[in-house]
Amino acid sequence: MRFIFGAGGTGGHIYPAIAIAQRLRQQGHEIIFIGNKGGMEENLVPREGFEIRLIRVQKLHRGFKLSNLLLPFMLVSSTLSCLRLMRSQKPKAVFCTGGFVSGPVGLAAVMLKIPLYFHESNSLPGITTRHLAKKTRIIFTGFASAAKHLPPGKAKQIGIPLPIQEEKSQAATAEELGFDPQKKILLITGGSQGSQAINASVAAALPHLQQDGWQLIWQTGKTGFDEYSKRFQDAKGVHIFAFSPKLKDFYRLAQVAITRAGALTIAELTQNQLPAILIPLPSAAENHQHHNALDQQARGVALLLPQKDLNAQILSKAVERVYRERHTYLENLSKLPPNTAAQDIADAIIADLNKEKTHAGKN
Repeated sequence: MRFIFGAGGTGGHIYPAIAIAQRLRQQGHEIIFIGNKGGMEENLVPREGFEIRLIRVQKLHRGFKLSNLLLPFMLVSSTLSCLRLMRSQKPKAVFCTGGFVSGPVGLAAVMLKIPLYFHESNSLPGITTRHLAKKTRIIFTGFASAAKHLPPGKAKQIGIPLPIQEEKSQAATAEELGFDPQKKILLITGGSQGSQAINASVAAALPHLQQDGWQLIWQTGKTGFDEYSKRFQDAKGVHIFAFSPKLKDFYRLAQVAITRAGALTIAELTQNQLPAILIPLPSAAENHQHHNALDQQARGVALLLPQKDLNAQILSKAVERVYRERHTYLENLSKLPPNTAAQDIADAIIADLNKEKTHAGKN
């Protein structure tokens, strides 16, 4: 079967789509992605061996911005582009992962009466997911709490899909970073762009953290790398980087993490059974990261720390608390089921389409 995927804008929308597409491809199905020109997906999707067609669409910005005036025109234009592509490619189904790229893709599928499926990673579904929910066959969710915001019977809680990781050369070790393998390691990441608020608080808290025996694996992001790498170039037990393909190894080396609360980050923390201090991005759409962090805190696997409360002293105390209660966090993490979301979603889609085919045959 041929599937069209609509995904783009952020890694939290792109990587879950790639994860599901990988499983469908393994079963012999054909995948075509639709993404936004100039978006991350333009490079990430072809890197995984998938074809991508590009449209021009933009997100709806909070408050008044002149660019919002272009949104209706770009939505119409991009929807027409998706309609032309779907008419020529005749996909068996369309799959979207929310976000502004999914808007025109989902609308085109609805207009052509093509089976439409969604995955919503966040505990609070985004505006695109909610608006198209009634026309969607199944909305697979990362959090059970998302169902409260969706039409009855539409949501199926299944987790957050993670892409297949190719086995690379030998994994990174503490010694390679110049660390003492007997000392504890703290992982800090604010994403590929980095977090100015997290970076500033970590820098201020660094003397106390080091005094308490912590070694730091610190992803500053692109914007903070020059400043902090120069500032702490002589600091012992501090590994600073903008971005690294070995980030997945660093999750395994750490005992505690300080991160944002994006759905993909949460999935990676859970998979690596790493207790975390979650600092939600306040400007995230509809404050969805705050809801994600609340959900993880309720599960007993992370501690929510609002950015408005963030300073060196509070951050240091939060690290101390999570490490002190680490055995409880690890116990709760160990009780979570293994992440089979990508395969489960791929199987559920095929089963649903085959059920429709069987029903049509009987009629």
